[in-house]
Amino acid sequence: METNIKIGGMHCASCEKLLKMAIEGVPGVQVKSISHATGSARIAMPGEKEIAAVKKAIEEEGYKVL
Repeated sequence: METNIKIGGMHCASCEKLLKMAIEGVPGVQVKSISHATGSARIAMPGEKEIAAVKKAIEEEGYKVL
């Protein structure tokens, strides 16, 4: 399944790279696209159970899930 996540606090390409690595650290999750300009990430994951782990990974890097 694919979903969009709104993320607060991204300001540049370095933020995108950091978050991409954090999100893809969740087993089975792949970042399809991420943009600081839109403040969002499109991710693919096996099911809905991974969404909590993705949100936690984002917040552990100091960003907010909106």
